[in-house]
Parts: sequence; structure tokens; C-alpha cells
Amino acid sequence: MKTISKINIIEQTLRLNSSALKSTEKVIAKSIEKADHLQERTSKRLKSTLKCSAKQQDNFFNRLEEGKGMIWKKLNKTLDFFSKK
Repeated sequence: MKTISKINIIEQTLRLNSSALKSTEKVIAKSIEKADHLQERTSKRLKSTLKCSAKQQDNFFNRLEEGKGMIWKKLNKTLDFFSKK
């Protein structure tokens, strides 16, 4: 039967501590890597969403300008018609 001594306890504790540190480092490194990847994906999605939104906004305002042009054209024709009489 093996006797438990102070030296054995210290050695076992140091081994366990070292093992715990290594596994903790792996977990933290993996977590940071995953978070970085997620941040990159989020950034790409936000950029594409903002780009699409800007395009839709440009289309909307272009159509408003076209509508405004049509209204002014018809209004001027109507005013010209009434001013001739």
C-alpha cells in the first residue's frame, strides 16, 4: 500500500493545476476565436443590410422626384390653360 505523503500531495496538486490551466486556456482560446468569427459575420451582415437599405432609399427618393416632376408638369399645363382664357 502506498503511503500518502506531503510530497505526493503537492506533486498531484501541481499536476492537476497544470492540467486545469491547459484545458482552461484551450477553452478561452476557442471562445475568443468563435467570438471573433461571429463578429466578422455580424459585420458583413450589417454592411450588406445597410447597403441594401441605402439602395432602397435611393430608389424611393428617385421615384418621389419623378412624381414631383410629373405633378409640376401637369400643374404648369393646367395653369397655362387657365391663364390663356
